Amino acid sequence: MADWSQLPPELLTQIAKCLDTRFDVLRFRSVCSSWRYSFPPKLYPLPTKLPLETIFSFRYGPEVGDIMIDTMFLVRCPATAACRVVNVREYTHCAKTRLLRPLLDYEARRLVYKIPKVLDLTNFQVIELGHQFLVLTPNGTPGIYIDKAAFLWSNTNTNDFMMLTLLSRRNLCVVSSISGKTESTILETRTSDFEYFRDIISFKGKFYAIDDGGETTVVDQSLKLSFIGSPTGKKYCRRFLVQAVDNLLDVEMLAVSADVVGGKMVVDFRIFRLNEEEKKWDAVESLGDQILFLGVRQSVSASASEFYGVKGNLIFYSGLLCTTYYYGDSEDVFVFDLDTYTTGPLEIFPEFCKFFWPPPERAHVKEPWLDRPSEDRRSYIRSPEQ
Repeated sequence: MADWSQLPPELLTQIAKCLDTRFDVLRFRSVCSSWRYSFPPKLYPLPTKLPLETIFSFRYGPEVGDIMIDTMFLVRCPATAACRVVNVREYTHCAKTRLLRPLLDYEARRLVYKIPKVLDLTNFQVIELGHQFLVLTPNGTPGIYIDKAAFLWSNTNTNDFMMLTLLSRRNLCVVSSISGKTESTILETRTSDFEYFRDIISFKGKFYAIDDGGETTVVDQSLKLSFIGSPTGKKYCRRFLVQAVDNLLDVEMLAVSADVVGGKMVVDFRIFRLNEEEKKWDAVESLGDQILFLGVRQSVSASASEFYGVKGNLIFYSGLLCTTYYYGDSEDVFVFDLDTYTTGPLEIFPEFCKFFWPPPERAHVKEPWLDRPSEDRRSYIRSPEQ
């Protein structure tokens, strides 16, 4: 048997550079001491806090804004061919890690089931699907003044960064930290007083922000702005910016009917891919192998090949995204199948009821780590022509 601890240090370094996520680097460094010393931990060079007076034009007070990271993991058990999607929150100002409700942004404080506090990684495989940064306001609640955050880091100095934030969802603010000096800039955008920014993301060295009307504001590292027109012209619908492999997607969520079927509002999705050369959005008919997870403040794309027995071209989304139309349980998770145009809450898709951990209460999962027999599916179906 090969002695992996004797691999040349230069080869170990080359291998480690191919690892994209912090968790992969953690597992790499856990093999043995020689592997651990060959490569440093993969860290996000984030400040633990930001002074709010550098963000707002007025002084809010002596309080500061905390930064946290929400990460979506896939936990697989090869022995039972089971997999679970788990959301975890880490705080940069203190050594705290919290389990989140699926596709929501608040902690799972009261669990019906016992969850193991330690996972033996010789029995489980853990894959990072994606992560999102948030900046908290002084009272600890995201979304009041500052919401989602996107980061770009310097290639030459890992301590230098640029951060794009939303201010009350009406304004874009860039906070830059160069050589320890922090500055903020409020950007002059074309969004009207009656429109909000729906999502922001960093992609290939630039920031992107999309508003209610579907117009995308592009911010380069010199703070020069450019704009991409709406692909549909529809206004006041949910919009998400999602990176899917090397593509940037604009996902448009809208209601297709004012009729409520079975107590749930029927929604539809339109998906567009960024055409960087022509600076426009191209319609996408299928996600192919990709699965989208749309949360309150987190949008993640993953390959179906990472899951056991799951096809692609699916969208999982939080019931809180439908609160304008749907007055059911806010912890519901919904499924949209782009192949069949079938949509509905997780509870009517038995094959997905145990997909998330902890499971939504309405999914009625009695044996969360065991398979249960399929039941007759009840779903809400619309024709592709609608």
